[in-house]
Amino acid sequence: MRMRTKKFKLPHIPSGKDVAGLLEQKVIVVSVFGKSPYSAGGCKAGLIDGFPGHRVFHTSLIDDPDVDQDLLCDIEGYHDPKQRVIYLHLRGVFDVHTLVKSYDLFSKELEEKGYLSVWADMKYRYARALMFLFSVSHILIISHPTHIFDISYVHLFRALDVMRQKVLGGFSEILRTIPGLSEEWITNCRPCSPRVLFLFESCPAIYLEGRANVARTGSGFGGKYPSIKKLEHALEDQIYHILRKSRVITNISSNSLFAIPANQEFVFVQTKVNPLSDRNAHMVNSLVDFCKDPNNDCSRNKEEIVNTFSTLHLEPNDHSFRSFLQQHIDQAFTKGFDDNVGRHTAHGYFEIPTAGVWFEVSDKAFNMFLSCDQSPDSKSKSQLQHQFLSSLRGLLDTDVRFSEGRCGKVLPLAIATYQENLPPQYTRDYHESKLAHALSVFAVHARGPLFDQYTAQLEKECDRYWKNGRQMCEVLSLTGNPCTNPLHRGGGEGAGGGELQEEANKIHDDTDPPESHDRTQLPLMEHSSGVRYISACNCGRKQGPREDPFTMRAANYDFYQLLGEDCGCNNLESIRFPVFQPSTQDYRAAQLFSNRTAPGLGWKDGGARGMEGRELNVGTPQGNTQGFSLVNRELCTSQTEEIHDDTLEIAEDEPESRCKAGFVSGQSVGSDIIPEETVSRLSPNPPRADHSLPDTGHEIIIQVSDAETDSSKDKSLVRQPSTTEYLPGMLHAASPAGLLPQFPSWSLVCLGPSSLYSHNLGLQDQQQAGLLGGSAYLLPWDVTVRLEHHRDRGSGWPTVGDQYASRGKMQVSSQHSGTVLRGRKGKGGNKDLSEFVVKIFVGVEYECPRGHRFMCSAPGKVLKTTGSGLVKDNGNKVTSNDMPLYFPCPCRNVKPLVAQLMRIHVVTPKAPIHVTLNPRVQPAPSPCPVFVTGCEQPLRLSQSAYWVLRLPSVYVGEHGPYVTPKQPVPLSYGRLLAGVYGITEVQVAEEK
Repeated sequence: MRMRTKKFKLPHIPSGKDVAGLLEQKVIVVSVFGKSPYSAGGCKAGLIDGFPGHRVFHTSLIDDPDVDQDLLCDIEGYHDPKQRVIYLHLRGVFDVHTLVKSYDLFSKELEEKGYLSVWADMKYRYARALMFLFSVSHILIISHPTHIFDISYVHLFRALDVMRQKVLGGFSEILRTIPGLSEEWITNCRPCSPRVLFLFESCPAIYLEGRANVARTGSGFGGKYPSIKKLEHALEDQIYHILRKSRVITNISSNSLFAIPANQEFVFVQTKVNPLSDRNAHMVNSLVDFCKDPNNDCSRNKEEIVNTFSTLHLEPNDHSFRSFLQQHIDQAFTKGFDDNVGRHTAHGYFEIPTAGVWFEVSDKAFNMFLSCDQSPDSKSKSQLQHQFLSSLRGLLDTDVRFSEGRCGKVLPLAIATYQENLPPQYTRDYHESKLAHALSVFAVHARGPLFDQYTAQLEKECDRYWKNGRQMCEVLSLTGNPCTNPLHRGGGEGAGGGELQEEANKIHDDTDPPESHDRTQLPLMEHSSGVRYISACNCGRKQGPREDPFTMRAANYDFYQLLGEDCGCNNLESIRFPVFQPSTQDYRAAQLFSNRTAPGLGWKDGGARGMEGRELNVGTPQGNTQGFSLVNRELCTSQTEEIHDDTLEIAEDEPESRCKAGFVSGQSVGSDIIPEETVSRLSPNPPRADHSLPDTGHEIIIQVSDAETDSSKDKSLVRQPSTTEYLPGMLHAASPAGLLPQFPSWSLVCLGPSSLYSHNLGLQDQQQAGLLGGSAYLLPWDVTVRLEHHRDRGSGWPTVGDQYASRGKMQVSSQHSGTVLRGRKGKGGNKDLSEFVVKIFVGVEYECPRGHRFMCSAPGKVLKTTGSGLVKDNGNKVTSNDMPLYFPCPCRNVKPLVAQLMRIHVVTPKAPIHVTLNPRVQPAPSPCPVFVTGCEQPLRLSQSAYWVLRLPSVYVGEHGPYVTPKQPVPLSYGRLLAGVYGITEVQVAEEK
């Protein structure tokens, strides 16, 4: 009859009447631990199963055991009353099967902490179980899957030995609570100095027993293998030498973690093939043998499998593990172990407890080394356990301790590297560059698994140091320079307008500590980048320093108003631009939305930060006539629709101001005055193309017709501007209709009469400050004007020629104004005053950040005069082409500066015409919009006067500014579009 298996799992307290007699039996404890291959299923006690004669620890060929997920190990036990032996079997992470099954438990930590940290933690848990076995066992068997001793045990044994010495006092107090325990056991915290045996479950092929080896070598050994002893003895010598040199074992066994016998064999090398070492192979081979032998029956085969261990290991004269282990068990029962060597021959203590006492001791030891009991009644034990666990972890984590020591030594050096030569406040970019330098210094010297942990600590320390009063505001000015003040509140929206101000306020929220989220605790101050520029006032007569602007109002309005008060140009005659007029006190900025489909230009590249394609047209392609302000676009569309194909007249209900528009030959087809196709239908003589014009001047055709005072139709087309919402940026061609800015970004002032400018002397310092020598001149521009009147003109409309002829002003020549009226001779010697030539002086002025100012005579060409002050160029190329908005400054600097087109100078003639200006600026490549003044009609300048149009310093859209490039860019990058200059007739009502 098969014997009943008494297998248990620790912790275990036996109970019941059937075990009462067994608890009084004295027992020897034999423990097995070590490593095993995956095929063994974590079992190393297959040879132990031969002692009771039936399977105990390896119960099934398809067994797939699990271990405790917290401890990553399990201790199985079996009490053999016949032999009076308690067998313990440790399954843990040293078993490949257990390691694979537990992979999911530590896979995440493996990715985060790395292999060394994770393996140190697993080895620490395994060491706790070993500490328990060395405290309750008499004999311990270390199992090796190969015939090579694993020297990694040396470090593990030394750590356990140190920990045993540390916990002696505390563990002894716990053992005193167990009655019947000897004083020596209580003092040494173990029943004896355990004896360690070494089991090698495989051997070289030459030592294998069986028919396979005989067939391969051609000879057998007759069942005797004396040569295997030679291998075992060699391994004994090697192991003893390693353990003595590392001081794991000493002459006095009681002072060591364990002992090995001096005059007995303690190494066994398995020469038989264990059929259960490879479960799959054993099952396949058994099935093959069963199929080959027809006389086999299931019952006989089953009996052979069950009795595998007894048939393999019960031969007394064979080289068997049974005889190897039995001699040590017998010695333990007879005289105990005396493993002292040398002069220390005194017999050491050796205790054989009863099974009941041993189970009580094992329960206390299990709670001490493996349990996490934190109950109030075990406070002292918990403190001791915590001390034990922390000390053991420190002893085993040698890689971690080395890494901690190394990284901890280098960390202050890296922090000092970061803090070296830091300014009082600095930007995030500078912080990140210094942090990168500190990390590189740290990486040179730091090592080990804690590298990433200390790297994160270094980053945290540097961030804390930066944010402790050294964090710069970093809000960008409209020119792209960061605010150099400490982090603060207030100061305007900065680059990008209101939307970007909110982003700037939250620029560090993702990394700031929680206490820094309360921005109300920050000081209130204005932005300042520390950058200073030199700029001239609206008229250009006075220069002054200016702060780097952080708001559009400071850039395009406030500075010029303050400087204009000192200069006096605020009191000059000027033309006002349309601005927002609130009708309520709770007015606000309009909420503008974009479809965010077209790519925008980055603010660093000259584009608006965050500018993206809008639902309206953004930019004006060449050949398109939609580059107007929205109001002008609607008027022009209405005008062209009302022109009939069969007449050359403009509809009678068009307003008078619309009929007075003129067209300059050679201007851009995108002009805001009148499209080219419209002019060609108004005049029988269409204007000539630019390439056919002589270089001496342009021809202006003015169509004069009657006008009615009723302009109700036109009024119905003009949208009234909002009085409750203003445009957050500047007006451009894609701005929504009905929205105006809060202040004008443009300025148009009259310096005085045209006599202020002399073409022989140029612009003097008292007239314009900061102009470079040789460039202080305006360009003469001769324009031929031809008037065409309506055939059915009423008597109330005298011709312009008649008007001036009656006053004796047919030929007027002025040296200062540069005005020339030359009429053509008609039939009979009479002069035809319907066509005459006027001389206009124009100047396109650029200004660099250092205040240098100069004129250009053509796109990409600086105006130069001869030594006598003679200007050889004329204004044709300036007036008929796109002018670059940005141009390299000709001043001599180590680093070339970029000048921006800032002013347009116009000296108007004494003639029956008005010079008009309609500036349109595209400060960056498409899809950048075209910025306009917002006036419904071109700006009309008075006759015989010196006018200066000041352009915006910064162009700002709804989403941010278009920053002036820091380095020279292509001339087509930003443009003042052609079609700026135009001519209209002086109305009769103005002469009365």
